[in-house]
Amino acid sequence: MSHVSTPLARTLGAAALLSAAVAWGAAACQYDPYDPRVDILVPLALAAAFVVGWLAACRAAPLVKPLPVTGPPREAIPGRLGIVRRDWGLVATAYLVVWTPFVAANSAYGGRGSGLGAVYCGLTFLLGAVLSVCNLALLQSWLGREQRMLKEDAAAGGVHAVRVRFGTPVLETYRYPTGRGVGKIAASATYGVELVGEDEGEDEGDTGGQPAVRLQAMKAGHSSAVGDKHLAQAAAQLAGHGGWLCWPTRWRDIAGTNKERTVSAAFVSDSGHVVWGVTREEDYEHFLRDGAAPPRDTDPALAVAPVPRPARYLPNVHASHLRIAAFGALFAVPFLLDVVPDGAALLLGVASGALGLFAGMTLDSVPRDQELWTVRTTSHPSLQ
Repeated sequence: MSHVSTPLARTLGAAALLSAAVAWGAAACQYDPYDPRVDILVPLALAAAFVVGWLAACRAAPLVKPLPVTGPPREAIPGRLGIVRRDWGLVATAYLVVWTPFVAANSAYGGRGSGLGAVYCGLTFLLGAVLSVCNLALLQSWLGREQRMLKEDAAAGGVHAVRVRFGTPVLETYRYPTGRGVGKIAASATYGVELVGEDEGEDEGDTGGQPAVRLQAMKAGHSSAVGDKHLAQAAAQLAGHGGWLCWPTRWRDIAGTNKERTVSAAFVSDSGHVVWGVTREEDYEHFLRDGAAPPRDTDPALAVAPVPRPARYLPNVHASHLRIAAFGALFAVPFLLDVVPDGAALLLGVASGALGLFAGMTLDSVPRDQELWTVRTTSHPSLQ
């Protein structure tokens, strides 16, 4: 389970990133290659201490709990839909990670006159430069074009909307043949939340005449992970909340221009939060094509924002990645103290940089917390 992000945890995390940035900057500067690199060791040790403090603060914080359902249903639809804010901690971490191999190479044997070392330093510099360009995607808007159209329509005064209740989080897995030979099967997973009518009965399947709608995670920002996380954070806190499910007035322009024929949608809770996503054609056609979700005016004076982000650390999934990063840092200590020959420094530098890069690049790709999700698996007809 995720923990609440506290000011103490955020402060310690920022201090760890800043200390690591100082160490990275020192490693890029000229220095006597045969003296201990105290200018790197000190900020690196501080970064390690701050990481330990950050871990302790994250684990001591309370677990994320569902927000209480309070207040009457909101009649007005907010016109100011808040965006998914950029995660600057993720951006800073990403840039520190991609330069880790160069930092390790340059501090291990930069300036020692080794031809092999110079070549490796050059290669790691090129790697850091290429990956830095790739990381520019992190600075793009974390709302896709379709979601921005919905945001603009809401601000302009109108959307298609219907009252719903935030229901069951579902992880849908679809198995299909790859076409690369008999027995070759692939699977795709989609996070979604079932939104049901507010007058749903107690009996299973009784939705008061209104079909359920699946609000699926959007694909925006630098990867689908942005939408997955955004929906997962909302699912952990908004279960049972009522609100408005909104579609853009220009939904036909969107449905006709993407091959999945999805339309952007947003759940606006009565508690003052917005959840961005998309709906598939079989889910929105009753509401949009058949007119069950009529155009409604929005109130530009009302604003909603996504639910607060939880702490990044998940004890059950991040511990192994942090241990790998710790081993990478320990491998750097001998050559930073200049207590090993050049050949050993070369090997330790390669190992340290590789471990740091691996730990950092896989840290943000760990699975979402699976406790909330109801898993449903479907298969292509040929596999049934």
